[in-house]
Amino acid sequence: MFRYSGFEIECANGDFPSIENPLQIPLSGNDHTRFETSTGLHVAAGYTRVVIGGRGPYVEFLPSHLIWDSLHIPDEEKYRLEHPWKDKVFYVEWRTKDQSNVKVYDQKRTVDYADYKVGLFYISPFDLFVEGEPVITKLEKRKS
Repeated sequence: MFRYSGFEIECANGDFPSIENPLQIPLSGNDHTRFETSTGLHVAAGYTRVVIGGRGPYVEFLPSHLIWDSLHIPDEEKYRLEHPWKDKVFYVEWRTKDQSNVKVYDQKRTVDYADYKVGLFYISPFDLFVEGEPVITKLEKRKS
């Protein structure tokens, strides 16, 4: 059993901290996995790893993995690129150009709750699909 942020993940092989049971991709990345949104929009080809932090799992991408024609910065988030905010924000928010409106984090500063790297990009695996299948199965919130 692996726990984070109030969730418990049953591990098929009992090893700690492998969470590859609910994930449909390995924790370490490659340059060929094709990621899509729920509508089938192609958003990335490849990834570096899955990061497990205090706010759950996130798939990490290099800029070269992303399909930039599928992304945009919403008008209400463009302030993050301007003075004085650009030196204060932890991320710049991008979104996919489809009905799923998936959030993509462009990491600008480090945080204390996860090993996010400045200059890399992060998407929740709950918003991603590979070969038509969700990247992660739903986790059950355990009652305390």
